[in-house]
Amino acid sequence: MSVFTTLCFGLLALAAAAPGEDQFDDKQYASKNIITRDVAVIGGGSSGTHAAISLQALGKSVVVVEKEAVLGGHTSTYVDPGTGVPINYGVQAYFNISVAAEYFARLNVSMGPFQFNPVTQVHANFKTGQSVPAPPSPGFAGYAAQAAKYPYLKYSWNLPNPVPSDLLLTFRDFLNKYNLQDVAYSVFLAGGGFANILDQLTIHVFKLIDFSYIRSISGEAFQPVSGDNGEIYPKALSLLGPNGAFLSSTVVAARRSPSGVRLVVQTPSGKKLIKASKLLITIPPLLPNINPFDPTPSERSLFSQWSYTNYFIMLLTNTGLPSGFQIANAVASDTTFRIPSLPAPYHITETRVKGLWYAWYASPTDTTEAAVKADVSAVVNRLRGAMGSNVTTPVNFLRFKSHTPFKLVVGKQAIQQGFYRKLGELQGQQSTWYTGAAFISHDASLIWNFTTTLFPKMFASRV
Repeated sequence: MSVFTTLCFGLLALAAAAPGEDQFDDKQYASKNIITRDVAVIGGGSSGTHAAISLQALGKSVVVVEKEAVLGGHTSTYVDPGTGVPINYGVQAYFNISVAAEYFARLNVSMGPFQFNPVTQVHANFKTGQSVPAPPSPGFAGYAAQAAKYPYLKYSWNLPNPVPSDLLLTFRDFLNKYNLQDVAYSVFLAGGGFANILDQLTIHVFKLIDFSYIRSISGEAFQPVSGDNGEIYPKALSLLGPNGAFLSSTVVAARRSPSGVRLVVQTPSGKKLIKASKLLITIPPLLPNINPFDPTPSERSLFSQWSYTNYFIMLLTNTGLPSGFQIANAVASDTTFRIPSLPAPYHITETRVKGLWYAWYASPTDTTEAAVKADVSAVVNRLRGAMGSNVTTPVNFLRFKSHTPFKLVVGKQAIQQGFYRKLGELQGQQSTWYTGAAFISHDASLIWNFTTTLFPKMFASRV
């Protein structure tokens, strides 16, 4: 780029931000680009879409701002063109509680039991490709009995003070203390997306592999009768109506106050000004995501403390692996309770469509799509050799999606110093409310339940 061109761009930028021009002023927008709503919902994933539909049912006007081209968040479904079979390689099922049933009824989605994938589980060391003995699988009864000591974790982060010391043990120490070593591998495999699980605090493990998961594997999980977990999102989009959701859009600036919010939103058709009485943020509350909202000192302090896992989901073809299996990553060593080190795939599993496999992959540190694909390809090649496959052509990544950042957590000291109490105190400040996995759980049904508890507070009359 020439110096002259650079200078021109610089002058244009200065002109766009000239003194006296207020990007939050109605006069800067055509009337069609000003959207006035009771609630602006940021994020069109599971929590944001449910919130918008539920608020609409309460008679509130809403608008959703979603950065992706579709609603759905962690819900990812591929419909096989040859068979018409839907393959859910993200969200697998929902916990059957009333708030979930009511939500699907509003969307006219028929629900039925979760459709289990009939595969045989085998175990291999993904570093070598070699088969390893099956880890112990005692069931979750002992684990569930310990988790049941803390009923307040089911639906909240309302912790007693002081926080019980067992909850602040590393999961490794907790397992050893209560002689639960045999359940460790099952928790690891169920807790996909939570790297280095043995070194995580027990409280965070309990919030991921929680009572809803344990009850779900006992037969209380459900999903659309169609088998397509993504069915709800086109129906939700239709129900939201014109200007009810802006897709491929992001908030670039915000002005928040106790009397309401104004958002400048970049959409594919240009900038919009959204004016709302309330703001509901459902995206992961990391500072890079929250910075456009001009975070308060309290928000900035809290949201800078998170750590998280890099988590990826994918669909594979041309694996050359024998049909009918879930190949789970494990090691022979009892030192780590058969749990392998990460980054690595948790498993590589054939779907209900023969020859189509899915994999879940986690890394405790930042990584790239290229690095993940290279590692998964190397693992498949090792498994091919160990399982007698003659296929040598490259693995095909039919679909690939990042769920990063996954499972936001904070450390022991932060919890002892009231992190989650302070997080709860953010609710309602500057007309802003929060929901999503970081505020309750990674279970969609429990997030929906938590969100509905916010609505009476959001619209409570103030004397």
